[in-house]
Formats: sequence, C-alpha cells, structure tokens
Amino acid sequence: MIEDFKKDLEKLISEIREKLKQIRSYRFALHWLENVFIEAYNSKYELKSLASISQLDLLKYKVEPWDLNIISDIERDIKKTNFGGSVIREKNYLIVTFPPLTEETKKELLKNLNQLKEEFRIRSRKLRDDFLKELKNKKEKKEISEDLFYKTKEKVDKEIEEFNKKVDELFKEKEKEVLQ
Repeated sequence: MIEDFKKDLEKLISEIREKLKQIRSYRFALHWLENVFIEAYNSKYELKSLASISQLDLLKYKVEPWDLNIISDIERDIKKTNFGGSVIREKNYLIVTFPPLTEETKKELLKNLNQLKEEFRIRSRKLRDDFLKELKNKKEKKEISEDLFYKTKEKVDKEIEEFNKKVDELFKEKEKEVLQ
C-alpha cells in the first residue's frame, strides 16, 4: 500500500521536473529550441531530429541542418514561433539568439515558480489525505492492526517530508538558474 503512495509521489516529482524544464531561464533556450517543430519532407519533425544544435554562449545557439536543403524550412519555422529573439542565416547554419531576461521578467518567473511549488504541495497533501483516509477505513474495518496503522502513518509522514525536501531543492535550483 505504501509503495503505491511512494510511486504517486515519484510521479509528482517527475511532473515537477518537466514543468521546471519548460520555465524560461538561460537553460530554457536549448530545451525549447530542440523541440521546435519544423515542417519538412511533407511532415513535422522536432528540430533536434533534423540538425545538430550547439551552444555558443548563454543565449546564442548554432543550428546546423544535416540536409542543407531544409535550412530555409528551419529558419522559417523558428521565426514563426515569435520567441522574441533573432535568427541569422549563415552559409551552412543558423545562429539563433535569445533575448536576455529582464529584472521584471525574472520577478514574474519567481512569482510563477512559487505558485507552482504551492500547487504541487497541495497535490501531495491531497495524496497523503486520500491515503490516510483509506488507511483509516482499513483500520476501522479491522483489515489492519492499530500498530500497522500508526507505523504506516509514520512512514507516510516521512515520505511527505522527503518529498517536500526534494521539491524545495528542485525549486531552489531553478530559482538560482533564473537569477543568473
């Protein structure tokens, strides 16, 4: 029973990691750029499957298509996203530059991070409450002993404590990333 609870918490941690990857910081650019969809060869492909992408500095990337015939398609589709930066075409590659984060943008991002963190804490508390309700029902139906009830409850509290520590670490890491 507790194993399912642990798995649910791990799913939440994975979801947090994915959400944090999508929040703009200096690392955001590469993740975002790799996943831009490019229309080429009568289909849509993620940019990372059509070109090599290398970082030139914090906000500048070099995109080298493996097939030069689609360089115009890549340039067009990156520009279509209105990401706020620039795309400069050289002979065999593109230079994609992202705008730096302003102080105002950073403050807004930090505010959003705190809201997201609170949202995940609420979700973890709901998981815990649901689990404890189910555990209490089992105790009342005499399916588990009083001892097992309290031991399991203690384990759940420890798991939540660990979850909160992980969440704090992940968000502190992201905050540092945003503030750079």
